[in-house]
Parts: sequence; C-alpha cells; structure tokens
Amino acid sequence: MSSDGDEQLSRLRTVLEVARRNGNQLFIENIEREINALEKGDPSPIIEQYLDESERG
Repeated sequence: MSSDGDEQLSRLRTVLEVARRNGNQLFIENIEREINALEKGDPSPIIEQYLDESERG
C-alpha cells in the first residue's frame, strides 16, 4: 500500500473510533466497509456508489 493509502487508513481508523464513541452505527458500518476495501486494495465503495465515472477522475 502506498504512503497515501496508509495515511487514508489512519484517518479512517481515527474517524471510526469517534463514530464508535458516539454510537453512530450507520457511520461505523460505512467506515468499516471503506477500511476493508482499502486494506484489500479495492476501490473505495463510497466513491464507487456516489460519484459517476467523470467525477472519479
């Protein structure tokens, strides 16, 4: 994984901790899905779901 990917995972894990403390289950699930995809080297599920091809750049 690239340095950028490692940084992104680190930020997502921090956000996940906050979401867990706040009990926001939907947010927790979305962040966990994002982390799992990035760890496997898959594209971001959030970007895939919400951006069309031209917006993904």
